[in-house]
Amino acid sequence: MIFCSLRAVLFISLFALVQSAKPRSRTKSRGSRWWNLAHSEEPTNLVVDFQRGNSVTGPPHLPLRKKQRRLVRENPGAMAAIGKGVQVAIVECKHQFHKRRWNCPTLNYARGKNIFGKIVQKGCRETAFLYAITSAGVTHAIARACREGLVSTCSCDYRRRGPSGLDWEWGGCSDNIDFGAKFSRQFVDAAERGKDLRYIMNLHKN
Repeated sequence: MIFCSLRAVLFISLFALVQSAKPRSRTKSRGSRWWNLAHSEEPTNLVVDFQRGNSVTGPPHLPLRKKQRRLVRENPGAMAAIGKGVQVAIVECKHQFHKRRWNCPTLNYARGKNIFGKIVQKGCRETAFLYAITSAGVTHAIARACREGLVSTCSCDYRRRGPSGLDWEWGGCSDNIDFGAKFSRQFVDAAERGKDLRYIMNLHKN
């Protein structure tokens, strides 16, 4: 199943993580607008850097911070993978909460706003889950894109060998989890600013 590896990343640590979320309190949404890359196919949200063949954010909306844009430019192909990672995270979030009152609703068109709406302004368990699952989604998508040769700065992870039998030989091309985790951590953490407890908690969830 397409989401199996993502779920494996999530549920090892997600339960304790969500339980550690702060009580409900309103705060300004900061670094979560990059989640809008789930709608990256919309031409109003992105412009194309033709020299690098990579999509970068246009100045009118700036869903990415400066460091995030630099990471995308330095890793051609990463933007599309990030968008797919957020899409996978949204599908998984809706699956996990489909029987709950809050069922991970998203805005179909979130120009200048957060794709998940006002829930991200609250320090609650749902927000903790969103930060964790989108971070895991980016890790998964970047790792898979490396394996498929879609990100020019990484390749397969040849160290991770699968089971081998007598009738076939392992090709040695696995998802590059190490690169995906490193890129995801740098990209997601670059979105956060501040020194208060909420900032520290967001970094922890990432």
